[in-house]
Amino acid sequence: MNNGVKILTGFSLGLLTGAVAGLLYAPEKGDKTRKKLKKNVDKSYKDSIKKIDELKSTLNKEIDSVSSKGKETIDQLKESVNYKN
Repeated sequence: MNNGVKILTGFSLGLLTGAVAGLLYAPEKGDKTRKKLKKNVDKSYKDSIKKIDELKSTLNKEIDSVSSKGKETIDQLKESVNYKN
């Protein structure tokens, strides 16, 4: 498993654990607890989307880098064997 997946998995498990603990130890009435829970879930959702977007951006940069290096290598090989289109 790569680091991005590990981070996302850990984040998700932490979120779930926190939500369960919050429900079990909630000192407030159900309406207030549900509102707080919804607020926290919405915030966690937005944070998760942000992390996923960052991960996608990083992966796209890596893919572009590998692709560019591959093209450079192919061009060098063509030059070394005097390949002509």
